[in-house]
Amino acid sequence: AEYDAKLLQAVSAGKGPDFTTMFPSTAINYMTDGYLYNMSEFINDPEIGIPDFKDRIAEGMYAEITQWGNDDIYLIPTTFGSEVLYYNKTMFDELKLTPPTTWEELENCAKAIYNKYGIAGFGTDSITDSFQDWVMQDGSDYIDVENKKVAIDRDLAIEKLNWFANGVQKGYFRLVGEDYYFSNPFGSQAVGMYVGSSAGVDYVYAAVPTEGDGAFEVGCCPIPQGEHKFIPNWGSTYACLSKDSEHARGVYEFLKYMTSKEQLVDWAIAFGALPAHKDSVEDAKTQEYAQTNIAIRALVEEYDYVGHLPSIFGADTVRTEIDKMVQSVALDTMDAESAFDAFEAAANAALNDY
Repeated sequence: AEYDAKLLQAVSAGKGPDFTTMFPSTAINYMTDGYLYNMSEFINDPEIGIPDFKDRIAEGMYAEITQWGNDDIYLIPTTFGSEVLYYNKTMFDELKLTPPTTWEELENCAKAIYNKYGIAGFGTDSITDSFQDWVMQDGSDYIDVENKKVAIDRDLAIEKLNWFANGVQKGYFRLVGEDYYFSNPFGSQAVGMYVGSSAGVDYVYAAVPTEGDGAFEVGCCPIPQGEHKFIPNWGSTYACLSKDSEHARGVYEFLKYMTSKEQLVDWAIAFGALPAHKDSVEDAKTQEYAQTNIAIRALVEEYDYVGHLPSIFGADTVRTEIDKMVQSVALDTMDAESAFDAFEAAANAALNDY
């Protein structure tokens, strides 16, 4: 309980661990107070460094861990996870549908499922992340870091809000509501497909009956894309919390070993994820593993689509306000224009509060 608060308290008291997993959105809280060790001095060292470090990971991952300037590296990626699209393959086969590659195709599939079975065709575990997908894939900016304000294109955002809300109100899209995750509604055939985490594949299988009238085959594919390829990175990155150079060197040497090709492949498979490094993704053992795990197979296809959003103070509030905005329009308590203006005002206030 209260892991983040306890970790920060321990680190500030000089009693924290030498290293731990950490998302970029959390790292900013430690970086500002000087609690993270800049690992670039080791990575770029001519004797002990990793000369191909930048080339070994996806462009979006490298951009994410160096977003704070000067090519400083406070986070080292190990595994990669993200959104995938789970779908009822039995329904798709009966309707002669193919897995959607665009959001327009997804809408058409959702309508077909609704018209045939009377259930919502599509939902998403995180409406915040899906909204980010929609605007980023259509070329919008997200946060103007220099001026500390939202940079999402207003007209585009309103278009996406109305598009999703229209589907919810007509019944072929739905919000997750009190279920929190869509795995159980999906398993009970209350929704035909949904965007969820690749890490949740076991929960999907646990929710889907294997025999009887309710049994069906599960499919999984990459999430639909727009003109600009984009998916969020939900993988593990490690940060060094020790200010002592000898301890930091030890952390680096361990992470260098851990992210070596053979070790990272074995770790990722045991962890149920995809390796973050290209050579480990391309390894025959990883490719064989992907054939046994439908979510990992989808991640392999999505690997080069990974992008990043700025991790600065107030960015977490931007996410919270996106959720409020989308839900208010989908539930018809606000029109899209008013909802976006309220979102923008609240988000900008949070971004400028630091």
